[in-house]
This record gives sequence, structure tokens and C-alpha cells, in this order.
Amino acid sequence: MKQLISFILLLVLSSPVVAEDSLNSQPIDAILTALNPVEKPECYHFTDEVPPEEFIGFPECDITASVITGSVEVGAFFNTGDNDYAIGKAKADLVHEVGKLRSNWILDLFGRISEKEQENGKKEFETTDQKWATSLQSNYTLEEGGKNYLFGFVSYERNRFNGFDYQSSIASGWGRRWYETDKAFFDAEVGPGYKVDEVAETDTHNNETQKAVIIRAAATYERRFFDTMQFKQTFSAEMAPKSGENSKYQSVSSITTKLIDSLALKFAFKVDHNTEVEKDTDSTRTETSLTLVFSI
Repeated sequence: MKQLISFILLLVLSSPVVAEDSLNSQPIDAILTALNPVEKPECYHFTDEVPPEEFIGFPECDITASVITGSVEVGAFFNTGDNDYAIGKAKADLVHEVGKLRSNWILDLFGRISEKEQENGKKEFETTDQKWATSLQSNYTLEEGGKNYLFGFVSYERNRFNGFDYQSSIASGWGRRWYETDKAFFDAEVGPGYKVDEVAETDTHNNETQKAVIIRAAATYERRFFDTMQFKQTFSAEMAPKSGENSKYQSVSSITTKLIDSLALKFAFKVDHNTEVEKDTDSTRTETSLTLVFSI
């Protein structure tokens, strides 16, 4: 109804008779203002160092954007012949940014089945490698556009063939972006934490829960070559200060080549090392993968 009345008044104002009579336009302007009042702002965008006088004392408007980015990668390999086997890998890497807070969630799955000869002479497929791991880290930047941040980290891993039923850890501390250009950056962080390792049961001993205070240190280096290739190196260490307690180290090197806007090819080499394992278990395990990456 208000829009209809305003439209009629505008038609009247546009007539030559009314346009010549400025006295008659004043009450009409008042009516238009009453029908369409100007809403007073409740906040102000402080883009200037000194806001206009009429906005002094106004609270700052919340214009913080919430952005979700990330990628999903999948890969598979099959071999047939004298020794049949199949390998599958999937990984999700999601990042949520809002204001000074940045959270990174990772889910990593890996499995392998191989054909093995049984005691009766028949060949059957059995699982020879199976694991899944997930982690969540949140970084809070201490100053706007600054390099220092506080972090919180939690992880959980189940691996049937590394001597542990599961490994979990939690840590928090301080980090800093030590180097940054338009093509590369280097982050490093350190802080105290706590971990729980459940040692798997074997023929010689029962399962055992090992708990320890740790120092977690991590670093990330990333560099972009051209517009289609990216190199990334991450390293993390969960070090137990006491002798005889298990410490865990992990290194991941990867090269990603973009095929199209949302699809890329990724080659990665991963190394996991535990310092305290059973005699019949390898302390160092490596994983080489070639996967397709779908960007979100």
C-alpha cells in the first residue's frame, strides 16, 4: 500500500503544474518521508582510521565472512597375475575460516587386500593393510593480519598392522608464520600435549594402554610453481620426554598438478615412525600414493 501511494505521489510531482509550485512540494516531501522513513544504522563499518562524527560511538558491524574450502582425493590400484592384490586410498581435507579462526579437519583412509595361499593349498584374499586416521586443528591468529597464532590439535588413528590398536593425542601451543611470499609460506608450531597408545595384543603379551605427556612440534612448507603445480611438505613430532616411552614422527611430501579447474593429480610420499614397538613390528612404515584430487 505504501509503495502504491508513493508511486501516485511521484506521478503528481512529475506534472508541470506541481513542478512549478515549490511551496506545494514541501508537504508532499514530508508525506513521502513519513511513508518511507530512513532506517538509522545500528553499527558502522570502520574502514577509515577516523569515522565520521555522526558515527562515533557506534559499534563495529560484524562483516566476518565464513568460508569453507578443501579437497577430496581418491586412488586405487589393482594387480593380477601370480600375486593378485588391490589397494585403495581416500582422503578428505577441509578448511573452515571465519575471522581470525581457521580450522582444518582431515580424514585419511587406506586399505590393501592380497591373495595368499592357505594351508589347504587354496588361494584366498585377505587384508594385509588397513588403517584410518583423523585429525582436527584450529588456529587463532593473535593480531589482525599477523603471523602469530595459538593452536589446538587432536588426532586419532587405528592401524591393524603397526603394533597398536589405536593411537590418540591432544596438544595446544603457539605457532608462527615465519616466511611468506606470494608463492610460498612456512609455518612452525610447538606446544605441550598428552597421548594415549593402546598396544595391540600378541601371542607373547596382552594389550596395554600407554599414556604419556608429550611435546608436539609441527612444520608446513608450501610452494607454488607456475599456476598448475604445487609442492607441500609437512612434518610433525609427538615426543615423549621419558626414556622408554613411545614417540611418533610423521613426514608427508606431495606434488599436486592441476588438470582442470577443480581436478588435479597428486603424488605423495608418507613416512610414519614409532620409536617403541614390538620386535616383530617395523618401526618405520612408508606409503606412496597417486590420487585424483577434487577441489571444493
